[in-house]
Amino acid sequence: MINLQPEQLEAMLARAARMGAQQAFEDMVCYHYKDACKFLRISYNTLQKRITEGKIKQIDGRITGAEIRRYLGLHAK
Repeated sequence: MINLQPEQLEAMLARAARMGAQQAFEDMVCYHYKDACKFLRISYNTLQKRITEGKIKQIDGRITGAEIRRYLGLHAK
């Protein structure tokens, strides 16, 4: 059993809320291909290949933060 003071619990909940909000905003951001390449650590040609293969989904010529996170999660080493 874990005992927390009300102040500790409040601080933990506030931090969790901030982290969740930050991730939500990061997921909504749309990146140009060159910026997505930096996040994914792949070349522009490789990015184009992954898009053509359907491994990375683009929306209106951009890639969302959520898609980058999803792809990195699938290919984590």
